[in-house]
Amino acid sequence: MGSVRKITYGRGGRDILEESPMYGEWRREFEERGSVHVRIKEETDEETLKAIGVTGMQRIGRGASPAEKKRFFASRVAEMARENRAFRHHMDACVHCGLCIDKCPEYLGTRDPTNSPVGRADLVRRIYRRLNKASDGLLGRDADDKDLARFLEEVDLDKIWTYYYQCTECRRCSVYCPMGIDQGEITRAVRQIFVEMGMIPEFNARTIRGVYETGNNMYIKKEAAQNVLDFVLDDMRQETGRDFRAAVDAEKADALLLPSSTDFFSNIGTLKGEIAVMDGLGLDWTLDSRALEVANFGLFEDEAHLRYIGDNYVNAALRRRVKMVVFGECGHGWRAFKNYVAPRLEAMGIQAISITQLTAWALRKGRLRVDKKVDAVVTYHDPCNLARAGDLIEEPRFVLRSVVKELRERVHNKEKTLCCGAGGGLLTDELMPLRVWAGWPSVYDSLRTGAQYMVAPCSIDKAQFPVVIQYHRAPIKFKGVSDFVYAAMYGLDVDKIA
Repeated sequence: MGSVRKITYGRGGRDILEESPMYGEWRREFEERGSVHVRIKEETDEETLKAIGVTGMQRIGRGASPAEKKRFFASRVAEMARENRAFRHHMDACVHCGLCIDKCPEYLGTRDPTNSPVGRADLVRRIYRRLNKASDGLLGRDADDKDLARFLEEVDLDKIWTYYYQCTECRRCSVYCPMGIDQGEITRAVRQIFVEMGMIPEFNARTIRGVYETGNNMYIKKEAAQNVLDFVLDDMRQETGRDFRAAVDAEKADALLLPSSTDFFSNIGTLKGEIAVMDGLGLDWTLDSRALEVANFGLFEDEAHLRYIGDNYVNAALRRRVKMVVFGECGHGWRAFKNYVAPRLEAMGIQAISITQLTAWALRKGRLRVDKKVDAVVTYHDPCNLARAGDLIEEPRFVLRSVVKELRERVHNKEKTLCCGAGGGLLTDELMPLRVWAGWPSVYDSLRTGAQYMVAPCSIDKAQFPVVIQYHRAPIKFKGVSDFVYAAMYGLDVDKIA
């Protein structure tokens, strides 16, 4: 490993990276170059930027000179420090103790010191402290042009863009920081500035555009959703010998289910489990064709998009005149929903609950019948936003203990869970060299339990972990929580229901 700091997690002195059969690939990818070469693509299509309102949010033109852009960025850092006490605290409080460094999934996967909470923050902290020391004089009317020019030369926007889109916003650093610094929130603030500069990643922009145009990330229209749903219901009839009901756009229902749009393509087992729970409880429920999505990529970018996507859920609930909204399996989406949408719904007398909470309640009350526990040993990966920002820790464990033979706990779990390595908008192909290594520590932690399955109720986890598992040739499978619920309710082989 040369000068690269070893991280063993308690096994015989071997670094966690060396535990992968792909360690040689890691050395070729990162040992010399670090992670600065892994850069997310910026959206340049004006039609897409206009479609999602970025052009209307811009405070400086995309065609501005590099010096103008640097000056704008620095001035916004100064403004945020004046207006946002938390941001100012995060800039001022760091004592460089280093406790956060090896807690970061991106550092664990790359060993690049800049790709750590303190290293990443220091890219912006240097700007903040230089301005603060000068009492913002460098940006004032009487600023000395030469001093300003020298200062702006030090502002490396390309490096800041690169590293701030290698942060998953998992907030694991905040659990360990003795000063309470939350790098995830610094990242959100910095990305807000980039959006104001007309800069947003291509993957995130086009994902958000899907919500603007169709109400979901995958651009699924009503007819396509109905076709998939009909196929799934027919499949469930063949598997269980009983009929299930699922309506799209019912004029009035008691409950609205918000699924992940990926459940209509790659996570069919999860969709079956959610339908089985809603049906098993005898709920009069519906889907809304304009809200077939639990993800909220606005959480990764800026407040305007966060609010827009949140409003879409509220409007769907009002359209369907429901008394309850049931949120499907998603980590970051639940964080945004619980903290922004749920209070608004509940103020209107509409109950807001996750599918995992609903399932746990139903199992406790004996409202759902388990035909036979799935003969499997599983371990649970706590999605970052469920454990650290969503208050969903014990419910999924209760559900799994109710439907599988054995649940084994990992070393790094609950609030201290390891990140999947692809949250925060990093789930894109150009970051694949980063993703497969940033996600490896959590897969490794799961392997150490000896479990057959790694389980998590999160759409990004479901897209990320199978890729990481395959890349590292890890002898473990990955599933959602609802997949096992459906299998247990009807005595099915969990590997054959998707």
